[in-house]
Amino acid sequence: MADRLIRVQVLSAAVALALCTGSAAQALVDPTRPPLDLMGSAGVSATGDAEGASPRPRLESILLSSARKGAIINGQYVALGGAYGKATLVGITPTNVTLRTDKKLDVLQLYPSMEKDSAAPGAEERSEKTASHP
Repeated sequence: MADRLIRVQVLSAAVALALCTGSAAQALVDPTRPPLDLMGSAGVSATGDAEGASPRPRLESILLSSARKGAIINGQYVALGGAYGKATLVGITPTNVTLRTDKKLDVLQLYPSMEKDSAAPGAEERSEKTASHP
C-alpha cells in the first residue's frame, strides 16, 4: 500500500515538472522599454541587440550642469569631447548635440522639428470672443 502511494506521488511530481518547463523558457522583457518602432528598429532585434550595422544615433537626453556636459545617445552616456562609435561629441546646446566624424558633422535634435500649422477656420474669432469676457 505504501509502495503504491509513493509511486503515485512520484508520478504526480513528474507530471507537474513536465508541465512547468514551458513557462521557464520565456524571456524577460523590460516593461519601460519604448516600442521598437520608436527606437528605429532597423538593425535592432527584439532583445535589443545590434544586428550588423549600428543604428542611427538617437539623442535621448542632454545633461548640462557645472559639473558635467554630456548626452545620452542610444542609451550610452557620451561626455563632451568623448567618442560615440567613430564619431566625437563636439557640441552641446540645450536642444541638440553635434557629432563629428572624419567626413561630416551630424546634428542630433532632442525634439523633432515642429512647424506651426495655420489655425482652424474661425479659431481667431473664438479666441477674441473669449478674451473679451472677464
